[in-house]
Amino acid sequence: MYTIWRPRLLVALFPCKEYGPVIHEFDPWFNYRATEYLATHGWKRFFTWFDHQSWYPLGRPVATTIYPGMQITAVALWQMLQRCDPSWFGGVSAVFAGLLTLECSGLGAAAVVASLTMAIVPAHLSRSVGGGFDNESVAMPAMCATFFFWCRALRSAKSWPIAAMAGLAYAYMAAAWGGYILVLNMVGLHAGLLMLFGCEGKLYEAYSLFFVVGTALAMQVPVVSWTPLRSAEQLGPLALFVLFQIQKAYRRFLKPDLFRELGLLAVLVLALAFLIPSGYIGPFSVRVKALFVKQAKTGNPLVDSVAEHQPGSSDAYLNYLGMVYYVAPWGVPAILLRPRKDLGLFLLSLAAVSLFFSLRMRRLVLLMALPASALNGCALGQLFDQFLARPVLLSLQEAEQVLRTWNRPWMRAVRVLCGLAMCHQLQKGIEEFAKFCDDKARWSLSHPQIVTKTRGGTLIDDYRESYLWLRENTAEDARIMAWWDYGYQIAGMANRTTIADGNTWNHEHIALLGLCLSSPLREAHAIARHLADYILVWAGGGGKDDVGKSKHMARIANSVYHGHCAEDDCDQYGVFPGGKPSKMMRDSLVYGLCGRTALDTNLFEEVYYSQNKRVRIVKVHQVSQESRAYAAEPSNRLCDAPGSWYCPGTYPPSLQALFNRSEASREAQAYQKAYDARIREQLKERPEPNGDGLPTGSYLGSCRGCRMEAKVLHCSHCRLPGSPSLSSSLDLDTCWVPKVNNIHGHLQCEPKPNGANIPAGGYQQSCKGCELNSRGFLACSHCSTASGKQNPSSYRLDNCPAPGTLDNDNGRLTCNGLPNDAALPSGPYLHSCQGCQLQQPHVVCKLCRRADGQQVESRYELDRCPPPSFKLDNQDGRLVCVGTSNAEKSADRILKLCYMLLPSPCLSLEI
Repeated sequence: MYTIWRPRLLVALFPCKEYGPVIHEFDPWFNYRATEYLATHGWKRFFTWFDHQSWYPLGRPVATTIYPGMQITAVALWQMLQRCDPSWFGGVSAVFAGLLTLECSGLGAAAVVASLTMAIVPAHLSRSVGGGFDNESVAMPAMCATFFFWCRALRSAKSWPIAAMAGLAYAYMAAAWGGYILVLNMVGLHAGLLMLFGCEGKLYEAYSLFFVVGTALAMQVPVVSWTPLRSAEQLGPLALFVLFQIQKAYRRFLKPDLFRELGLLAVLVLALAFLIPSGYIGPFSVRVKALFVKQAKTGNPLVDSVAEHQPGSSDAYLNYLGMVYYVAPWGVPAILLRPRKDLGLFLLSLAAVSLFFSLRMRRLVLLMALPASALNGCALGQLFDQFLARPVLLSLQEAEQVLRTWNRPWMRAVRVLCGLAMCHQLQKGIEEFAKFCDDKARWSLSHPQIVTKTRGGTLIDDYRESYLWLRENTAEDARIMAWWDYGYQIAGMANRTTIADGNTWNHEHIALLGLCLSSPLREAHAIARHLADYILVWAGGGGKDDVGKSKHMARIANSVYHGHCAEDDCDQYGVFPGGKPSKMMRDSLVYGLCGRTALDTNLFEEVYYSQNKRVRIVKVHQVSQESRAYAAEPSNRLCDAPGSWYCPGTYPPSLQALFNRSEASREAQAYQKAYDARIREQLKERPEPNGDGLPTGSYLGSCRGCRMEAKVLHCSHCRLPGSPSLSSSLDLDTCWVPKVNNIHGHLQCEPKPNGANIPAGGYQQSCKGCELNSRGFLACSHCSTASGKQNPSSYRLDNCPAPGTLDNDNGRLTCNGLPNDAALPSGPYLHSCQGCQLQQPHVVCKLCRRADGQQVESRYELDRCPPPSFKLDNQDGRLVCVGTSNAEKSADRILKLCYMLLPSPCLSLEI
């Protein structure tokens, strides 16, 4: 146990050693604030806590909108530490991962490897390093425990009562994280597969006990409530439970018959088909739908604005699994070789399901930590078992009973030698994996969002300092407007009222916030004066600002306040390539708040700008005291019953009047007049429908306002990802066929097929229209870049003799693989120069890469760069001599001067 916990603690505590006890991201600050409330006010008040300090002026019923397992666990640990000597609680997930692997494979070595892998693999560390304090921190151990106890309950005919422990662990997870739905469905999937394959045993007893205990306890969590019995996402396990009961009753009182059982199954299917349209079974949530629809987008701009909801990729697996990404697949045949196929089926099903969901949503790469660690343990554990453990421990009599040849004494000796050789080969890989995990924990996962460091080690603490400024320099009832990302941190550190936060439970309220921030200055002020006293933005220091997020603000606003943008996707709101803003962007409040344009000081006044220009706070002038008083008056809240704790607030009438066309107040009329005038102007920018007689091509799906003028195609709006649409034109006489594509906002001809005589190389995968001309040049009309553009590029084949091959480097043809002479002097130039030869007195490199990607020939007189103080380097395609210190650089300059004036005598100088 100590062997597993020690590396786990070492890597998990890197953030605390580097930055101190800092909570890292946005959501954990709410967890901390809620935990503090539970510890201070007790259980009863926590579950009747209506927080009017968040989601102003509506408030938030905390108990019914969170999974409280995280807070309950934290308070329990805190109280425990007050009563006994401090001790660390960690590695629980790693221990249960090992136990699950042992149960499914029967290999002790596999369990040890799986535990050690789970302890340090970055996919698991990403949600459980020191300072994380997020729901997944306690949900992952609960998930691992549920899966272990479920498999343990199926070990024998007498072990099914252990399923009650699985139900308890599942209920604990249901109290901690919404991912409990996956756990329930995973157990249901495994039970269904075992039933289908006829591996039942005591499956009925185990699954029934698990489902009853787990569901009964999970339903006590307010945010879960009746959803296990009414949610479409949990319908499968419920239907399986009902099917088990029907099957059990049928087999007990009637003679088993296949056709009768199929008939009962059909009745159950019909019953479900009746319940689903009746409304009793709720629809799939937007986030769950996003895991199954073909498109990456959900159609909900609020959900789509979160980066973690984007699809996963192979890079993400390599980034979070390291070498386990390559080893884990070998665990599949290792599991299939084990005697307990029913339990091995669970591990394989878990791996398949986790892989599917993590491919659909990047955040769920976390789920791959357990199956990848277990399969990694099975693969390595099987090797250890067959090549080291069994040859040594298996007696001769037992050996002859199994496989005579495989277990003969001489073969066992060979297996031991092979095992030792493999251990020697694996040692380097294990050391590299440990270093990989250590580096990821230290340099990638340990960096808080709220505190950063420069390369020189200087601490950038602008965010905490800005929240501290709010706490010390604003009234206790001050209302702070900020994009919803920052709400938890403002409430947790500044202890001030926020407009919205990361709970994102109310789409319409966030749309109102987005409308305010993405509207022109005066329209935005008309809204802000009823909601906020101060506005906080991330202003751009360090390359991050709220302008980059404001496209999402406009889209979310437009999804509720239709007409805010002329088009549904707010195409006219954004920044063009090169940094020029569109008119709607330039006029927006958030653009001015981030310092891109001047603010009207009669409406907004800057009161704080952080030291490194990362956070800016402005004060809202002309605040409506009438709206403030209305929201603060308890009698204006809509309590569900007199004396109830559930009392949502309402919008002030003056704010509602802005969007009510029947209102005749001066402020409402002025707002509506300005809004209508802006919409009329924006509608003029909308593209016209495409004309007739257009050429075919993919551009028709992403370009609008297209017309033919003579033989020139003009489109007023061609979509460009992350930017407003661009106008583009193309002369069709330059195209070999009348077919056109939209490439990164520009019309381009359909490329020709690659010629048959072109040389082999990796460029053929991403370059089209490639031909070899009579002058020895390979010319490609379309070479893809990393940003999605397609550029023309050409290369002279004489510059890339064999064994060099051509490749595409960000839209430019380049040569790779030219060998360098073995006798060359060392230096950084070897990383970016190829075909280097020693031709006394020069070093000549055939291809040195320039900053723009082009490769050119370069040479340098070696005597002018004497080692070891000086080395050759490549600077923009030119070989230069560099020293290793300032003194050595000065000596280099003296040497060069001497060589130019008196070359021979300088050879005897001592520097």
